Amino acid sequence: MANGLTNQRTRRTIIFLSVAVIANSLGNLLLALGMSRMPNFAQVDLTHYLSSILHNPFLPAGAALSATYAICQLSLFSWADLSFVVPCLASSYVVSTLLAEFVIGEQVELVRWCGVLLICFGVMLVAKTPVSTKPHSTGASS
Repeated sequence: MANGLTNQRTRRTIIFLSVAVIANSLGNLLLALGMSRMPNFAQVDLTHYLSSILHNPFLPAGAALSATYAICQLSLFSWADLSFVVPCLASSYVVSTLLAEFVIGEQVELVRWCGVLLICFGVMLVAKTPVSTKPHSTGASS
C-alpha cells in the first residue's frame, strides 16, 4: 500500500513539476516579450505606462502563467520536500535560456551555457532522490 502511495506521489510530483517549469518558462518569455514592447518608463507619464501594460497582450498572459507556476509550486510544497522542489524547479532556468536563445534571439554566451549545464547536472542529481523524506499529512485537519 505504501509503495502505491509513493508511486502516486511521484507521478503527481512529475506532473506538477512539468507544468510549473513550462508555465514559469513560457510566462517569463511572454513577460520579456511584453516588456520589450513597452514605452520607456522615464519618458511617459504613469497613466500612459499603466494603460500600456493593460493593453499589452503578452503581459496578462505572462502573468497568468506565472500565477499557474506559483499555484503548482505551492501545491508541490504540500507533499514534497522543499529541498527537492526548489532544485527541480531550477529546470525552468534551462528552458528559459533555451527560449531566450531560440525564440527571442538572444546571443547566449558559452559561460552562460556552462551555467545551464551545471543546473542540468544539479537537477539530475536531486531528481534521483526521494520526493519526500518526512511524513506529510494526507489532508487538512479539522
